[in-house]
Amino acid sequence: MNTVLAGTNTITAEGWCYLTSYTFLPTIVGNYGTGMQFLLRIDGNKPAFWVDNGTGFNVINGGTTVPLNTWTHLAGVWNGSQLKVYINGVLDGTSGSVTGSFPASTNPVRIGANQLSEAFTGKLDAVRIWTTARTVIEINNTMTGCLTGSETGLLASYNFEEGSGTTAGDQTGHGYTGTLINSPTWTTGYSGCITLPVNFISISANRNSNGVVINWKVAAEQNMLRYEIERSSDGQNFSKVGTVLADGSSSYNWPDVSAMQQISFYRVKSIDIPGIIKYTGIVKLSSGNEPSMIRVWPNVVESNELNLQFKNQSKGRYDIRLLDAAGRIIFAAFAEHSGGNSIETIELSSSITRGFYQLVVIAPDKTVNVQKLFISKTK
Repeated sequence: MNTVLAGTNTITAEGWCYLTSYTFLPTIVGNYGTGMQFLLRIDGNKPAFWVDNGTGFNVINGGTTVPLNTWTHLAGVWNGSQLKVYINGVLDGTSGSVTGSFPASTNPVRIGANQLSEAFTGKLDAVRIWTTARTVIEINNTMTGCLTGSETGLLASYNFEEGSGTTAGDQTGHGYTGTLINSPTWTTGYSGCITLPVNFISISANRNSNGVVINWKVAAEQNMLRYEIERSSDGQNFSKVGTVLADGSSSYNWPDVSAMQQISFYRVKSIDIPGIIKYTGIVKLSSGNEPSMIRVWPNVVESNELNLQFKNQSKGRYDIRLLDAAGRIIFAAFAEHSGGNSIETIELSSSITRGFYQLVVIAPDKTVNVQKLFISKTK
């Protein structure tokens, strides 16, 4: 991993953390020791991202305290000219100019500690290292979801779904397998994200006149026995509703003639001849009564009020972020939706100027809706 990073100047390091004690400089991930390339940790109870740009250490410190006993997402980004640090998908700090490139290093990348024993006390999950500088939209789009491992720029990814043993597999297939030391305990994580096997490509669910059709694609089958289709009403508790025998195809489908009319969730479980079980991601299907959507209505905003229309959406808190053309969050708010259909009115800051923007809405189940809008003027 160090060899890949040497001479480059773009990176994103991210992970979910559940801090149980404010210990001395708890590390999320990095290779800090006698020298380093990068380090994501908590400094003074706040997120911090460090890099060595070839001439020395550089850091950007966030301004938000990382809470105790709460799952929190942290991300550090270097785009070759600036450092940025994010907390729960919101920009928390931006540095001045930081140019240069990573030096060569033989320090091992460590998760939960570094070579100077700056150890993390608590739980870590979904730790990922990218060779690209991820944008705020990209961070938000994937921080709560499962990855296939083949995403562009993904250097290493650890979901910690093994549940036992002393190794942590690298989901990317690049071979950066981790070895557990000092007897950490396997426990329930944040994402509950089962590693997607390389043979699964996609899954979809679509309604028709006979119910719902589940489609999934695979890249290659080896010793596959069967697929089981599972359904849920809440996205967490699944039960088997169908079985399809593997036949060497690259695509499969299964009709659910007894599909639920309300919002439902599907996933496919593969079972091979040795008995190894793997899952696809989870696909969400809206109610059959009307299309499920979130949209700005109208999409040209002519005052300080933004009307957000919810159609067939779940009850709960929806986080709202307005991004400018550079991808910076310039406004943040939330709406408590009572479920079903409604229009929520959001009062914008009077400082927002005329122009095109992106509106990001994060639902209670962490799905992300992104749409463009034009703010004509503010009053």
